Amino acid sequence: MKELSELKQEIKQKKINKENLLKYIVMFSVVTVSTLIIPTCGVLKSQAVAVGLLAASAFAIIDMVYPNNVYINEFHHK
Repeated sequence: MKELSELKQEIKQKKINKENLLKYIVMFSVVTVSTLIIPTCGVLKSQAVAVGLLAASAFAIIDMVYPNNVYINEFHHK
């Protein structure tokens, strides 16, 4: 089992993945803008931002829990 100090060092060494952050920002922007534009009735900006945050958060959680795995020759061993 890893010591607490080792875990703290690993957390400090991790950096933000800019590619994933860009995906989440694009998802937030697309959902927020479409929430403002598509409905025929008026939508408040705060509600559109809330819907965008919810969609981006759900997308981020799904992306972290079920990452994209590429299998070569039908098998992959770690």
